[in-house]
Amino acid sequence: GEPPDAPQSALLAGGCGGPVAAECFDDDGRLELLQRFATEHEAPSPLSLDSRASQRANLSARTLRGGGVRLALRTPTAGPNDCSRRGPVPEDQMPVWDGSPASFFDDYRPYADIQRYLDSLVERYPKVVTPKTIGQSWEGRKLSVLEITDPTNGVPSEDKPCIFVEGGIHAREWIAPAAVMQVAAKMAQEASRPGRSAALQRYVFTFLVPVNPDGYVYTWEANRMWRKTRSNRSEYACRGVAAGVDANRNFGYTWGDTADASYARDLREPCTEVFIGPAAFSEPETRAVANYLRRRQRRSQATGTTDASGAALPGPGYAAAFIDVHSFAQKLLPPWAFTASYPEGADGSYQTGLTTSMVRAIESAGSRKRFSAGPDLFPADPGTGPDWAYGELGVRATMTIELEPTVSWWGGGFCLDRSNIRSVGEEQIAAIGALAQYLLDHGDEPSRSYGFFAA
Repeated sequence: GEPPDAPQSALLAGGCGGPVAAECFDDDGRLELLQRFATEHEAPSPLSLDSRASQRANLSARTLRGGGVRLALRTPTAGPNDCSRRGPVPEDQMPVWDGSPASFFDDYRPYADIQRYLDSLVERYPKVVTPKTIGQSWEGRKLSVLEITDPTNGVPSEDKPCIFVEGGIHAREWIAPAAVMQVAAKMAQEASRPGRSAALQRYVFTFLVPVNPDGYVYTWEANRMWRKTRSNRSEYACRGVAAGVDANRNFGYTWGDTADASYARDLREPCTEVFIGPAAFSEPETRAVANYLRRRQRRSQATGTTDASGAALPGPGYAAAFIDVHSFAQKLLPPWAFTASYPEGADGSYQTGLTTSMVRAIESAGSRKRFSAGPDLFPADPGTGPDWAYGELGVRATMTIELEPTVSWWGGGFCLDRSNIRSVGEEQIAAIGALAQYLLDHGDEPSRSYGFFAA
């Protein structure tokens, strides 16, 4: 997830890839640019600024407010979640998990602890949680989903509509996998209790975190602000470092398709953060997701029937929802990302109703944060997972969820303080619950306009 129109490329050119930290301002030009921005431009949301940078640039809250900018001075986070960190997390700063489920979300966790926690869900709820390996990452890490459902109605999980939820496709967005894991834990608990919900009987909830495990590990070992995969192709080396690929520009629907000539160049430049890769689905991580969901649609198509007009009707087990969790901006972004506009007709109305119900649920959760929804809240982006799920598979209930904060330019919002982990999780538990209820109330069948079952 990226804030719309964030001017970080201008301010941070030359390899300064963190938030607006003091060390980024090593020439007069960048300082002048920040000062001019502060006095000549109005920001739509509070600007989060590293306090060291504001001192170096001779800026104050009064100066910024005078220019129409609301300032939130941010003291740089110490420890593993420091946005300016380069190199591995120091051993004495590494969070230590005692193995208790109750304490896991007290802090962000390294990859090995995430795997231990996911394994613990399988061990604690063996009747309702099933792990499945769907592939492996570029560096050979196992990509495994957890399928969670109430089995007491006797319907096999492969015959239930699938609600697919993923987080961590962008490595630096640590809050995304933390939030998704809390949703998974809540679903496992609910599926194991008497009086189970209708949603857990109707659906199999499938969770994948982190989608980009290699990149996530790299954010702990080398660069907190790394975004892409860690694919290392010699022809795409970037200043001697693995270029990687933006996995959320690597899906096959509208891959690389943009009318913006400048953005088109960025998409094909290996050293940018939005590099789309040498081909659609070039990354093993995106292929694994696509293959898992395609198998469901193909099986549903093969076992389906036809209506009176001869149009195909789905059989059991189709993909009913695809949710890609990111940070940050506090927004829900349904299709189409590649045009920044809703689909026409019934599908667009369906998606509007769905996102509205989810926003209400989030805002009714304990922290009562304000969210907005719509495909036009970010600039147009091709090759995203949710657009692929709708365009190729026909999944109507598909979207990107951008978690908190709202807008925090120059990187700081990716390093949300650990004190927010639980409240963000509660919001997403409410959001996914509202999604499931909307599907129960308004239908979960695939689109008749796009995908496998298009009329």
